[in-house]
Amino acid sequence: MSVPPIPLIQIAAVIASGTSDTVKVGIKSNRPVPTPGKGEILVKLEFSGVCHSDLHSIRGDTPMLTDVAGHEGVGKVVKVGPEVDEKQWMGTRVGIRWLYSSCRQCEICEINHTVCPYQKNAGANVPGTFQQYIVSPALHVTRIPEQLSPDSAAPLLCAGIAMYSSIMKTKTRPGDYLAILGAGGESKLQLKRASGSLRLTAEIRKSSCAFRLGLLNSWHYRELNIVQAVKAKTTFGVHAVICTANGERAYEQSMQMLRPFGTLVCVGIPNKPFRLPATPFDMIVKGLTIVGNSAGTADEMDEMLAMAVAGDVKAHVEVFGLDDINDVLDRLERSEIDGRVVLRIPQ
Repeated sequence: MSVPPIPLIQIAAVIASGTSDTVKVGIKSNRPVPTPGKGEILVKLEFSGVCHSDLHSIRGDTPMLTDVAGHEGVGKVVKVGPEVDEKQWMGTRVGIRWLYSSCRQCEICEINHTVCPYQKNAGANVPGTFQQYIVSPALHVTRIPEQLSPDSAAPLLCAGIAMYSSIMKTKTRPGDYLAILGAGGESKLQLKRASGSLRLTAEIRKSSCAFRLGLLNSWHYRELNIVQAVKAKTTFGVHAVICTANGERAYEQSMQMLRPFGTLVCVGIPNKPFRLPATPFDMIVKGLTIVGNSAGTADEMDEMLAMAVAGDVKAHVEVFGLDDINDVLDRLERSEIDGRVVLRIPQ
């Protein structure tokens, strides 16, 4: 296939220096275009989602070793490195996720490579997707089905897979009660059959939107006592809670609304550290399970994308230009975004 010449420099949204309250992102047009090495591909990005964790990284709330954020990138392969099959990859639309790479060799990776101690993360310790071109190991990119538009696919690479994988970790069955704390704008997705016909209770912390998965109720945490409302609806409490909110109070509520043998999936990353409000007594008497989740496996990603093709997973997106990024970050900080933000990367 004919591929346009690859430039030597590119446009990128680069984090400027400053305090956490004043730091801004500048659009630079002189960033070098990387060259793919052994086993790597060069991707020309078309869109990138903006995750709330990008905001935390840019504002200095979480560690960041690069000056280009972003980990929900979608684009096409325009060059391959040594030991990569050119016919297999050139022109293929792929996604760059938070899990940029893992070693695939340690004893942890033998169990689940998403928690590899040696992993690299896009937009955290390697340059992210707020730029025109990015190099990635071919082994770790996600192939995007041609039936999905690149802008709608972008949020599925983090928000979508995080929720889908979290639902899988709850091990809930059809008819079980599942509560999601923080099911606001950052999680505006529809998962119709992710785990059978769950009876979902969503607690809204950011806006009036929620998941649609056999939805029973959606409540705003400021309008009533969430724990009491959940227990009134479920008698013994819910079978599982997915906590996407990042506050200590949300995690306290998560523990309180679990029924015996319930499962808490921790997803929301706190801005400031606190201890998980779980006592040995509660764990012993109620037989609770607590797990964490940051990224789904490649198999889970493919399963969810197949659901998206079938219309069972859908992201509600609002598209902005890359040069709108500071306004987008400010609006995210003020919880003024309803849905998922996607940036159009300059072509």
